[in-house]
Amino acid sequence: MKRFLMFIVVITFLLVGNGCASEKKAYNEKKGLMLLENTYIGRNKYYNSKQNKERNNKTYKKLKKNR
Repeated sequence: MKRFLMFIVVITFLLVGNGCASEKKAYNEKKGLMLLENTYIGRNKYYNSKQNKERNNKTYKKLKKNR
């Protein structure tokens, strides 16, 4: 029974570890083929960042208030 449980634990770790590695590989392949979403492209990181969205909201509120 112990051998069977150890076998199941080892298989589980192998599957979990392999899943993370394959996702990174897929990201690199997509990057090489330029198939990434806009939010993942380096030049759009700042545009889609939380800080930039907050700054744009504050600016828009000031502009709307001063009209």
